[in-house]
Amino acid sequence: MRFLNSEHPLTGDMIAQCEKACGLVLPAPARELYAKSNGGEPDPYVFQNDELDTVVSEFLPLAAESRGTAVQSYRRLVTEKAVIAARFFPFAIDGGGDYFFVDTQTRDGAVYFYRSDSRFDQGLLPLGLDFTGFWAALVAE
Repeated sequence: MRFLNSEHPLTGDMIAQCEKACGLVLPAPARELYAKSNGGEPDPYVFQNDELDTVVSEFLPLAAESRGTAVQSYRRLVTEKAVIAARFFPFAIDGGGDYFFVDTQTRDGAVYFYRSDSRFDQGLLPLGLDFTGFWAALVAE
């Protein structure tokens, strides 16, 4: 897995500051990936399972100077709009602007997809993968 057009690298302290800003702690696999690659366009980028076939267009950076971040998305979706529980952290978006979330209360970071065109109580789809498994499941188009 590689990421194109990543933002500047993050230190452990920078990741901790982002976590503090959101009031949560990311699962270890998410922290490790953010330390290696601060967002970017995944390659490969297609996610497919029995319920979902979509393109992962961006791994959201935790911090950036020139584009939106995962922290900003968290504030908008959790704090301002309250469309999802506070334990879910947005880490990627698909081609239609829907979000992939990591459950910060699970050790390995269970991954969910949020369908914004669904009813509130039906929008969150568990993908049956942890954070590392999600990235490993992406395939070329």
